[in-house]
Amino acid sequence: MALDIRRQEDRIRAQAGSVSARSDATKVEQVQAKAFDASIARSEQAARRTKETFIGQIGRPRKPKLANPGLFDLSRSQEILNYLINDLLPELDIDKEIASITATMLSEEIDNRRELQNRLSQVQTQ
Repeated sequence: MALDIRRQEDRIRAQAGSVSARSDATKVEQVQAKAFDASIARSEQAARRTKETFIGQIGRPRKPKLANPGLFDLSRSQEILNYLINDLLPELDIDKEIASITATMLSEEIDNRRELQNRLSQVQTQ
């Protein structure tokens, strides 16, 4: 609104025939205003495109990409759990009862992973 009022004042001065350096400044302001409007229009278009792309991405289901599927290999996790039980846990300065409970829990996890590995191999052979 303030920009419109300034433009109106410039037009009135130009019509009245007043001589000033304001006409050059008006041209610069017009160029700057056009550049600003163009910049706003570009950013609005980019925002619309980004929104549409985002909606398109969430609109269709995708599988996650694994950088290294070997990270989730069950045999590797069993090795790590065995290391925790046999090497790391005895070295920790913790109560014997807590160490025993932890070892039992980790052993159960190893058993669960073995069972899962067996199920997966059965499914793959069928």
